[in-house]
Amino acid sequence: MNREQKYIRWLIGPIIIIASLLLSYFAHASQNFAAWYASHVYPVFPATMGRLTGLFPFSLFEVVLILAVLCVVCGVLFVIVNLGTSRGRARLWYGIKSHGVKTVRHIINITAIIILFFVLCAGVNYNRESYAYHVGITVQGSSVDELIQLYMILVERAEILAPQIKTDADGHFVLDRDAIYDTARQAMSELNDLHGGLESYFPRAKGLLLSRTLLSNLNIGGFFSPWTMEANYNADMPSQSIPFVITHELAHVAGHMREDEANFIAYLASRDVDCIDFNYSAVYVALTYTLNALRRAVNTQEYNELFALLPEQLRRDFAAARAYWQTFQGPAADASTRVNDAYLRLNQQEDGVQSYGRMVDLLLAYYREVGKVSSESN
Repeated sequence: MNREQKYIRWLIGPIIIIASLLLSYFAHASQNFAAWYASHVYPVFPATMGRLTGLFPFSLFEVVLILAVLCVVCGVLFVIVNLGTSRGRARLWYGIKSHGVKTVRHIINITAIIILFFVLCAGVNYNRESYAYHVGITVQGSSVDELIQLYMILVERAEILAPQIKTDADGHFVLDRDAIYDTARQAMSELNDLHGGLESYFPRAKGLLLSRTLLSNLNIGGFFSPWTMEANYNADMPSQSIPFVITHELAHVAGHMREDEANFIAYLASRDVDCIDFNYSAVYVALTYTLNALRRAVNTQEYNELFALLPEQLRRDFAAARAYWQTFQGPAADASTRVNDAYLRLNQQEDGVQSYGRMVDLLLAYYREVGKVSSESN
């Protein structure tokens, strides 16, 4: 190989990284470009990669992650073992001299490809138009009275749904998992038919094999992998959250990356599909965020009085979820939350992990538009 070919091989990675950064810059500088990309270019990825990875009943991302960890562990053990003998140290030194430069180049190229796929399949979409545009609503400031009105709307809906769900011997919600994947895709397709903005192929969502060991300990309910176009969810978490989380991750697959908007999309899709489990999950999660907002907006006595209005079924399921997640509180969960917060802020979500709760602002705007929430005091 001549010198020019070697230089070209070294330039591949940096060129890809620069191209990724330029694409990110254009998307951040022009929402029109980001919106055009999201509707004309991005759908190719779920339609191709999503269909391909969807053929596997397990999460490819999880498999790759496990293999990567095993490779790192084996590599570290190999180095440790060889450092113990003079012959092993000589072997390591020979390997570094012979393949060290090539290994560095491969690492740079692989990193560049990882960055490129993130930008193409997620990064640009952080800058696209809000889903509020498709629904025809405008987010604005709201009063405590409006927040209480929203809460009462959700409580009324919960009172209708709670008697219709299946429960176990302890009275906790039981999810019928036989058709959740088809129902989730149906919910997203029906929402797209109603408002648009979700033109996408929706792959089968995947519960991780290491849901409890990995996701629960990291305080994660689900995540979207832009490298494999997979909607992954925590199959071990309390069942009442699962339908909502699946539709939330499918909203990311459809190109809506902001967490508040993915929550809003998941609420609308799960609320309206013909499935009690999804309907209940939608109101359960919406009430979770609304109660969090009320906790900050009213005093303790008022909050307790409002919480007491919840149907007993909801209070049981809230208690079960709280007990479940408290089991996993610790350094790993705290670190995971901090990493997610930093990641979201890096991608123009200034509120970090608090951006999930901004779903309430979208709900207020929606119910204000349909006339169920009014700024006039009752």
